[in-house]
Amino acid sequence: MKCYSIILFFILIAETKSLDENSIILLSLSQSFSSIIVTELGDKTFFLAAIMSIKYNRIAVLIGSTVALIMITTISTIFGIVIPELISILYAQIIVSIVFYGFGVKFIYTWYTMQKEKEELQEVEQELTTLDKKLMNLPDPETDQVNDNVTKNFIQVQFQSVVWQAFTLTLLGEWGDKSQITTISLTAIYNPIYVFMGAIIAHFICTVIAVHGGKLIANKLSEKNFNFLGGITFFCIALINTYIAVFL
Repeated sequence: MKCYSIILFFILIAETKSLDENSIILLSLSQSFSSIIVTELGDKTFFLAAIMSIKYNRIAVLIGSTVALIMITTISTIFGIVIPELISILYAQIIVSIVFYGFGVKFIYTWYTMQKEKEELQEVEQELTTLDKKLMNLPDPETDQVNDNVTKNFIQVQFQSVVWQAFTLTLLGEWGDKSQITTISLTAIYNPIYVFMGAIIAHFICTVIAVHGGKLIANKLSEKNFNFLGGITFFCIALINTYIAVFL
């Protein structure tokens, strides 16, 4: 894995030597997509969607989580667009590189020092216990004597409740998270449209994976490996941005 990461880094460095419009689009899409993927897989919101999809309607969970991620990505993109109006693009690139170096160090440090696995998974399961209690206050159409209209209303209310809970928990979980800071940072130095597209695609893919078997994946794969992959990815992106700021 280390060898492939180094090879990929030098390939991307070679591409940056001729930064035409197509190269900028490629960098915008690839960096936003890859950084969001490594931050979201194994993240708290990933486990949130995974566990909720086991307990509740998958479509409701997918809708609520996706809408929240679109909203947070839109807000992050707007923030990123404003930054170049306040400081020069050179300083923005330097700041972004420092932020990404920091993320790389944090991921690698977490990977190196981590002893307990599945901490995020356990934390989310505890939070969803509260959600269970709220939803259990609704009437149960299988045990309560209710007519068809009440049953339909119950199903609709329960669906809406799950959508709202998935939306709220995902929005709160993503606010100020690494993925939001990453989107803001990349938007400040690359094409905002393509950064937005890459981030949205990555978020949606992670959410779909979580909804359709995320807990199984989380139990099979080590959280430490996610942190190691994230650290290598952020170091590569930081080095590329440093190269662009210094030499281009």
